[in-house]
Amino acid sequence: MRRLRTLTGAALLAVPLALAVAGPWLAGEPGERAFPFADDGLLGTDFVGRDVARQVLLGGRSVVVVAVSATLLAYLLGVPAGLLAAATRRRWVDELLMRPLDLALAVPSLLLLILLAATAPPGPLTLVGIVALIGLPEITRITRAAALPLAHGPAMEAMRLYRETWWRRGPGYVGTGIRRVLLADVGVRFIGAIYLVATASFLGIGVAPDAADWAVMVDRNRTGLFLQPWSVAVPAALIVCLAVGFNLVTDRMLHTPAVPSPAPPPAPATTGDHVHDALLQVRELAATTAGRTLVDGVSFSLRAGEILAVIGASGSGKTTTARALLGEATPGVTHTGTITLAGRPVTTASPPEPGTVGYVPQQPGAALHPVRRIGAVLHEVARHQAPGASRSTRGRTVATTLERVSLPTDRRFLRRFPHQISGGQQQRLVIAHALLAHAVLLIADEPTTGQDALTREAVAGELTKLARAGIAVILLSHDLHLVRAVADQILVLHRGAAVESGPAAEVLAVPRHRHTRQLLATPPARPPATVRPDRPLLRVTDLSAAHRDGGRRHEVLRDVNLAVAAGRCLAVVGRSGSGKTTLARCIAGLHPAHTGQVSLAGQRLAAHLDRRQPHELGAIQYVFQDARASFDPYRSVVDQIGRPARRLRDATPDRAHHTARHLLDRVGLAEHTATRRPDRLSGGELHRAALARALASEPRVLICDETTAGLDRVTRHGILTLLDELRRDLRLAVVVISHDRDVVAHLADHVVVLDDGVVVDSGPADALLHHADHPLTRALLYTGPATAPTPSNP
Repeated sequence: MRRLRTLTGAALLAVPLALAVAGPWLAGEPGERAFPFADDGLLGTDFVGRDVARQVLLGGRSVVVVAVSATLLAYLLGVPAGLLAAATRRRWVDELLMRPLDLALAVPSLLLLILLAATAPPGPLTLVGIVALIGLPEITRITRAAALPLAHGPAMEAMRLYRETWWRRGPGYVGTGIRRVLLADVGVRFIGAIYLVATASFLGIGVAPDAADWAVMVDRNRTGLFLQPWSVAVPAALIVCLAVGFNLVTDRMLHTPAVPSPAPPPAPATTGDHVHDALLQVRELAATTAGRTLVDGVSFSLRAGEILAVIGASGSGKTTTARALLGEATPGVTHTGTITLAGRPVTTASPPEPGTVGYVPQQPGAALHPVRRIGAVLHEVARHQAPGASRSTRGRTVATTLERVSLPTDRRFLRRFPHQISGGQQQRLVIAHALLAHAVLLIADEPTTGQDALTREAVAGELTKLARAGIAVILLSHDLHLVRAVADQILVLHRGAAVESGPAAEVLAVPRHRHTRQLLATPPARPPATVRPDRPLLRVTDLSAAHRDGGRRHEVLRDVNLAVAAGRCLAVVGRSGSGKTTLARCIAGLHPAHTGQVSLAGQRLAAHLDRRQPHELGAIQYVFQDARASFDPYRSVVDQIGRPARRLRDATPDRAHHTARHLLDRVGLAEHTATRRPDRLSGGELHRAALARALASEPRVLICDETTAGLDRVTRHGILTLLDELRRDLRLAVVVISHDRDVVAHLADHVVVLDDGVVVDSGPADALLHHADHPLTRALLYTGPATAPTPSNP
C-alpha cells in the first residue's frame, strides 16, 4: 500500500513538473484571440480570449520556478540560522537571532507581503526574495526547536569531550537528526509558497496579472467558471497534483515500511479462577523480525488490583512485550498470539481505547508535553473524560488526583512546565494522567532507574496504593528491592521466552530456573580495601556551582572538596537533585558555571572544556548515565569508539581502528556487534561500548554517572567487575555517581555524601557502608528498609 502511494505521488508530481519544463517548447506560436470563455480549441478560451491549452503549457514554469526557488532560498537561510540559535551556548546570540524573527511572525503573511511589495521593485527575483523572507521565520523556529535537544544532549556532549569536528557534530549529527522534521515541513512550506506567488501576482509583483501562470489563471478565470470550466479546473488540478504529489513523495521518506501484525487466532479455552477473573489475558504472544525471535510464546494473566513484575536480562523481550500490550510494534516486527484487555482484543490494528492503559516510561519527561503547562494538560484530560462538567468540578477532580500521587495542588505548581519539576515528580505526573483517564492497567518501565533508596521506597508505596485502588500494574524492572516490596506475581523472561512464573514469594524464595537464580544471586562481596596514603591525582577545592532558572540563579553546589588517587575509586552518593551529576559535569568541564578549582596532578584545569588542551580533555573522560543517548544513532559504534584516539591523540585512521578493536576485546564486546548502529545493541552492550570509547583517549580519570542504571543484576555485575579491573590495571582514578549500594560496595574505596549541594558525610567506603553515623548516609546505604528521617527534599 505504501509503495502504491509513493508511485501515485511520483506520477502526480511528474505531470506538472514535466509541463513546467517542456511546456514552453510544446506551446508553439500564439494564435488569434477569440471571444472570452468560448469553446474554441481543445480547452476553450480564457477571460481575454486566449487558448487555455497554450496558457496551461506556458503557465507552469513561473509557478514552479518561483515557488521552488523561494522555498529553497528560505531553507538555505533558515536552517543554518536555526542551527546556530540551537547550538550556541551564548544566550545573547540566540536572542539576537530569534527576537527579530518572532516580530516578523507576529505580522500576518499577507500584510507583510503587501508591505514588502510597496517598497520593492516588481520582478521575479523580487518575488522569490519576498516569499523566502516570509517563510524564513517559521523555518528558523522549526529548525531551532528540532535541533535544540540534539545540540545539548548526551551525544553532543560526548562529542565535545573528544573535540569532534564541527562537520560531524553539526551537519553529520544534528542535521541528520532533524531531516525528518524538515521533510515533513517542506511540503507545507512549498504549498504556502505557491499561494504567496499567486497572491503576489495579483498585487503586481513578479508575473503580470494577465500572464500565463497557473495561479493567475485560476484567479482571473473564476468569473467564467460556469461558461468555460476548463480554464479554471485544469490549472487548479495541476497545482493540486503538484502539492499532493510532493507530499506523498516526502511522506515516503519519513516512514520505514512496517510489517503489519496478522489477525490473531481465536483465544484458546482456559480454566482456573485466576484466568476467569483476569483483567488482562496474554496467550502465546510472539514477536519476530527478520528471521529473529524477540518474544517466544509468552502467556500470562493479571487481575485487577494485582502487580505483575516482569524481570529478565537486557534484551530478554520485556519492552517488546509491554509495547504489544499497548498495541504498538517496532517497524518490521510481526506479532502473533492473543491479547485481551477487559474483554476486548488488542492488536496493532486495534489498540486499547485511549486512557485504558497508562504507560510510565523509563524517562517520564518524554511522555509529557514539553511546551504546555502542567495544569492545562490535566484539565484537558479531565474535560475529555467529563465533557459536561464545570471548570470548578474539573478543578476538584484534578486536585484530588494530584493528592493521590503526592503532588502539590497549588497554582504555582500547575503553571510549571514539565522540565521545571524533578524526575520523580514527572513520573507521578504521568501516573496522574493515567488516573484522570480512568486507566485500568498501568505499565511502569524501570520506574526507579537512577533513584536513591528513599525515592525508591516512595515509588513502591505509590504502586501499592494504585493496586489497592483496583488498578492492575505491570512492573518492568531490574530493581529486585522494588520487586520484592510490591510484586504479587513474577514473570521471568530469558531470550524472549517465559522461563518461570508464579507468586512472587515462591519465585523469590525458591527459584527453579537457572537464569532466575542468576538474576536473584547476591554479588560476591569485595574484600576490604587497604588504605594507602597515595597522592591525589584529581582534587576538587571549594567548588560551588549554580543553574539558571529563567532569570534566577539557583545554587546547587557549595564549597565541595574531594580528592581521589590513581587506581582508587570515589563514590558520590546522595538523594536525587542533591548536585551529584552537576559535580561530575563540573569536573569534566561540561558545566562551566562554577567557582573553585579542579586540579589534575597539581595542574589547575580550565572550567570550560573548550578552553582545555587536548591532553587535558583526554585525561578526564565521562561515561553518561544513558549510554544509548550518548551515541550518534547514525554512525556505527566501532567508528565512534575510535574517534577520541583520532581527535585527542592524533592517531591515524588505521591506528584508531586498531585501538577500537583492542578496547572492544578488552570490554568483552564482539567486533561484528560493534559494527552496527547503536539501536541494534542491547543496553549492556552499549554500556560496554561507552566504556571503550571513554578509554580510547587513554584517560587518567574516568567519571561514571549511574553507569549501571537500568541493567539487570547479571549484566550490572559484569560491568562493575570490568570497571574494577580497568581501574586497577590502568591505574585509573574513578569517580562513580550512584544510588546503588551494591555499586558502592563493589567499587568504592572512599565515599562522599551530598545533600542539597553540601558534603554532609565522607569517609572510607567500608566504614560508611557498615557503621555510618549520619542519618542520610544510613538511609542511602543501608540494605534494609529506610527508617531514618528524610533529611531534605531534593
